[in-house]
Amino acid sequence: MFTNSEIKIENLPKAEAVSLNPISKSYLYIISINIAIQYSVLFGLLILAHVFIKKEWVSSAFYYAITVLLLLFVFQCVISYLSFKKRGYALRTQDIIYAKGWLNHQRTTVPFIRIQHLETKQSFIAKKLKLASLYVYTAGESGGDLSISGLPIDEAINIHSLLTSKINEHV
Repeated sequence: MFTNSEIKIENLPKAEAVSLNPISKSYLYIISINIAIQYSVLFGLLILAHVFIKKEWVSSAFYYAITVLLLLFVFQCVISYLSFKKRGYALRTQDIIYAKGWLNHQRTTVPFIRIQHLETKQSFIAKKLKLASLYVYTAGESGGDLSISGLPIDEAINIHSLLTSKINEHV
């Protein structure tokens, strides 16, 4: 016989109650280097425009543009630092959870049964710092993919192996 019983909200498992493992503090260096490169290019373009474009409005706007760019740089550094402190992941028996963001906090949970395939990648800088990123791809195009950057390489490989074995259990 078909039943469709009510589920009480207070009886649901609390994803927020899970303690998250932090991302390696070395990953903050990668974030900082990326921001520095990004703003160095922008500052360089502004300086080139100031030197090579001999228009009066360019000279007067140059100092305003530098000030705005400097303020944006400081703002992005602060936001990136505060957001970094909110990054974390957890493995449970049936799923993986990843949380990130300070202003826009996002918590993504991917059940093992939905995982299509996994990748572990390293950038040049991450390789020097012995860090890696773990990419978890899910079935479908709903944007359910998950990436965890800033894992120590050994930890990323161990999680990759664990998830692979969990996926193979469901096949």
